[in-house]
Amino acid sequence: MRFKHLAFAVLEDIHIDGPGTRKELWERNQVCSWPMFKRLVGKLVSDGVIERVREEPPRTNITIDTWRLTSEGEELVQELIVE
Repeated sequence: MRFKHLAFAVLEDIHIDGPGTRKELWERNQVCSWPMFKRLVGKLVSDGVIERVREEPPRTNITIDTWRLTSEGEELVQELIVE
């Protein structure tokens, strides 16, 4: 699969099934290996389409912090679903 197809699969999963921890997202939608998935999430964050919600601000805990679509991510998914 090409990178943008992998990215859209993750965005669509979050849109349909809601936010989740990074591991939960990967387990719900194993579009690539775990190491590649972590890089994919990083790319989606840098593109501004997903964001981390820290459960214990200002600290980070990868086991409970969740990832959700940003408003830009939601708009992108809506545009791609319509096409």
